[in-house]
Amino acid sequence: MKHIFKSFGETKRHPFIIATLLAISTIGLFMTTEMTATQAQSIKQPTTFSQHKPAKKPTKTNQTTSFNQQRQAALTRGNVPTLWSQGYQGQGMVIAVIDSGIQNHPDLRLSNNQTAKISKADAQQLIAQKGYGKYISPKIPFAYDYVNNNNDDTAADSTSGFHGEEVGGVAAANGIEANQAKYMKGVAPQAQLLNLKVFGGFADEIPNDVARAIHDAVDLGADVINLSLGLAQPHQSLTDEEQAAVKYATDHGVFVSVAGSNYGHAGSLETNANDLSDSTTTTYEPANSGTIADPGVANSAMTVGSANTKTGSKSAMSSFSAWGPTPEFAFKPDITAPGDHIATIDENKTYTFDSGTSFASPYIAGSAALVLQKIHKDQPNLKGAALVNAAKVALMNASQPMNNSQFPGEIVSPRLQGAGVVNVANAANLNAAATDAATGSGAVALRQIGQITNFSLNVTNHGAIPQTYRVDTTTGPDTETRKADKNGIGVVHDVKINGASLTASLPTITVDPGKTVKLDFKLDLGSQAARNKIAEGYISLVNSDAKQNLTIPYVGYYGDATTEQIIDQPANQTGSDFGGGYMIDNHNTPLGVSDRTSLASYINAGSPETASNRWDATPGKVDDDKIAISPNGDGKMDVANPYVFAKQSLAKVQAAILNSKGQVIRVIDQETNTDKSIHDLGSDANNDLALSVSMRPNPTALTWNGQAYDQATGKMKVVPDGRYQYRIETTNFNNGADKVQDWTLPVQVDTKAPKIVKATYHCGRLTVGYRDSGVGFTKLSAMAVKVGKKVAGVSLNNSGRQNQGVTHYTLSKTLQKALQHSPKIHLALWDVAGNQATKTLKLAKPAKVYQPSKTGKSAKVMWTLMTTDLPEMLNRQPYAVTTRFSETSGISFKNLKDNNFNYLNANSKAYNPATRTLTISGKVTNPKSKLTILKSPNQNAAENQVHIGKSGQFSYQMPLDPTGQRGIGYILKTPKKGKVTTARGTLEVFTDMTPPTLTLTNPNLGSQATSDQSQLTTAAASFTVQGTVNDNVDGYRLYINGNNVFHEQNDAGFVNHDNPHASANPYGGHAFSETYSLLPGQNHFTVTAVDLVGNTVTKTFTVTRQS
Repeated sequence: MKHIFKSFGETKRHPFIIATLLAISTIGLFMTTEMTATQAQSIKQPTTFSQHKPAKKPTKTNQTTSFNQQRQAALTRGNVPTLWSQGYQGQGMVIAVIDSGIQNHPDLRLSNNQTAKISKADAQQLIAQKGYGKYISPKIPFAYDYVNNNNDDTAADSTSGFHGEEVGGVAAANGIEANQAKYMKGVAPQAQLLNLKVFGGFADEIPNDVARAIHDAVDLGADVINLSLGLAQPHQSLTDEEQAAVKYATDHGVFVSVAGSNYGHAGSLETNANDLSDSTTTTYEPANSGTIADPGVANSAMTVGSANTKTGSKSAMSSFSAWGPTPEFAFKPDITAPGDHIATIDENKTYTFDSGTSFASPYIAGSAALVLQKIHKDQPNLKGAALVNAAKVALMNASQPMNNSQFPGEIVSPRLQGAGVVNVANAANLNAAATDAATGSGAVALRQIGQITNFSLNVTNHGAIPQTYRVDTTTGPDTETRKADKNGIGVVHDVKINGASLTASLPTITVDPGKTVKLDFKLDLGSQAARNKIAEGYISLVNSDAKQNLTIPYVGYYGDATTEQIIDQPANQTGSDFGGGYMIDNHNTPLGVSDRTSLASYINAGSPETASNRWDATPGKVDDDKIAISPNGDGKMDVANPYVFAKQSLAKVQAAILNSKGQVIRVIDQETNTDKSIHDLGSDANNDLALSVSMRPNPTALTWNGQAYDQATGKMKVVPDGRYQYRIETTNFNNGADKVQDWTLPVQVDTKAPKIVKATYHCGRLTVGYRDSGVGFTKLSAMAVKVGKKVAGVSLNNSGRQNQGVTHYTLSKTLQKALQHSPKIHLALWDVAGNQATKTLKLAKPAKVYQPSKTGKSAKVMWTLMTTDLPEMLNRQPYAVTTRFSETSGISFKNLKDNNFNYLNANSKAYNPATRTLTISGKVTNPKSKLTILKSPNQNAAENQVHIGKSGQFSYQMPLDPTGQRGIGYILKTPKKGKVTTARGTLEVFTDMTPPTLTLTNPNLGSQATSDQSQLTTAAASFTVQGTVNDNVDGYRLYINGNNVFHEQNDAGFVNHDNPHASANPYGGHAFSETYSLLPGQNHFTVTAVDLVGNTVTKTFTVTRQS
């Protein structure tokens, strides 16, 4: 693998923008922005949703003509001016921009304030009802910072980034043409914008903030919502906090446009041979190419891909644009819009170019505003979800599929371009709609199919005159192919499936006004189609008026997607695509190569570019028979953690330990909704399984500490030395023969140290005998020979197949000279599990320095600098960075983590459940500082000003619900040398004071079923533990005897946004029944429920088995 490890830094993740890498900040999913100097110092290696090789920040262009031409090219590409000429420019429409904030700009204006849907009086009334928000201008009637709950920090800035500024410009800027100066016109220039800020210092958006903003957008009267952000690659789920909010919006008649992501094709990884990651250049062929982020996967959202602004043969998709489908093969993305090198507004009244699906999405948001404006006139009775779907279908039906500019004569896959490139004017003026008869969607998702598949379309005429169409099925059926080079790298593209056909029930149809005609189709892939491949294409309904043509894409997977090996092959085996598949310890040391000291010293001894000890070649040296840990608590190789890559997003992952008989002795972890492994934008590495967003609350959950439950004592104990198997069991979202798969690696437990059985020194020559009763050594195993401050790493001359040996070494002149000053030789060696043996030879002071002998074998010197420093695995760190940013200089907090996630349970020292108050206390470095903590949204309100004592200490009471989530913003102003510096921070607080409910219902426990201590006696050989478990927040876990037998999904969040007074957990309780073999005598059972914040309920009982 290329740069799996990095010797410095951590990563941050950002929005879906292709642009510049500046000092570094945040934006959910699409862009890079500036950050403070303090932040820049702490985050050494940012990851952003930008090109694989980040470009420099686009300069503020002085080329007025170029800017204006590019702006116009984008508008022309989507046929926007034609609709403008018909009078539709977004008058009376409102677009909510949920992003990083919007700064005032001369081009953010209305031509006529009387066209505003939300007047100043309306806005002030809404603000009074909400209790927060700020009126900015007729163009932006409402603004609010959801990250810090602040009315006064809503503008884009160097911390949150100017991503939202640029997005707002693409959607609805309304610049004035004057004196040939630069100006910006968005797609819906007369629409109003709601500035709903959800980015601050954190690298990713927080789903709770996004969901709140979506609900507020609906309440405030938005017609369209734009979300140029996203996380992960999840499945479609109406319990997911963001997806549920999207559904709420569309059900209430609000169109939601979402950027797909900039991850390119799922098979486009970062490797030594591929520098074009996140593109159509792939390193392997995954069963599912999808990289659509959340909430872009939401069924009712309009998910957007990115294309350039050119037309004709130069028209092309952006290489970074995300591919569909979703993990369960639902159709995504829906549509494509210009998003590559897009002209827009920027900070401080300037202009810029930018690229990313982040900018294709607001193009569609503006387009939707125009189409909805027309629908309101033509079909005024459409409301709610029906209204949104009508606009969505119109935009998809009117889209124009692109041909592949790289492969003439071929079409761009619908998994990449969706229905095609938007044609706004045609969409607004369509007289009919073609939809999947089964779902009402503008695309047909066939999912997994056989050789022959049938489906139907409904064609509905909502116009005033009959419409006649010729049915054209010649664009397809296609499948994906790639021609790989010698390194396995190839560009994916579509080709015809030989012998395949799509046949319509009628060659032509006529649809009368107000009527619907059903068209049936038979997809026959024939006998030549390769199984386990995509089958896709487009259906065109061709009208005599080309502006009335309708396009419907279809996508299916021919075969069984579950037969793909989900967890990638280990790096030490052929066929490994990711170069992972091995175990690491608690310090990220690869297990099975050598002990850490020998490995680290060896790696640091030579050039990583030319030497055989190149670090990125280390995973290939793993010996499965030598993977071992020594769980003795010394901090060295105490644990085993799988560094593995998943080729599909998964419904469930279970990690278990099996003994030498194949019996499960410990279920370490159960995870749900994990993400497929892809290359993370801006990173030097690919995301492994543990970096799944669903695992952020517990990123080390897959780690085995070498322990298992001892049923005889009721305690967790280190297992006996011996051979074990670490098994990962995966469950696919799709049904099939291999829905559940197993992946295993051997792990040995070895707690016995090796021994140095003899050690002699004579005439400059050292002879050492050693042996081990455990896992033994490898070819890299070395012995440290230290004299004074001088050291040499001497090979044990072990092949890795012997557990004992003798090594001979003639000391170098340097060591011999050191011996004359310090006549002691300190020896140390380690087995592969990290157990250490030491010995010291005390010698008479040598009289001379001996010449190295030319006869007799001397062990190779492996290194001359002893170290345990290894390059840091950069992509093991993002889970920490995405849930925090740098602590603010000049302030410290007690019992709370600064600029970080804080999970508070019933035992929290900071929260008082009785008074429902959070105590925020700490100390500022300069007592003359002024500290504001946002109890209320008006930043300067008296109640927000914190008293600071003479020593700099402070204590502040904040009302807080016992269950919920809130970002608590603060502002620290510090005087220094006649100036005042201002720093802003966020305490992201999750509260849950309610423990899980755990009830044991096993009838054998009788009336003692709910007791903490119960005892019973039985002659049976086994016992079944039965009961129910639940919690007010999802994500809780159930453990029985140390086994994680259940883990509720954790995607719904801490707040019920539809009903804040109801439970936030949409899943309900879980009934469990687990059977255990009984030992003769006493058997101790421990049943524990733990929620996301650590509230714990435990019940114990004893079952005595009589002989």
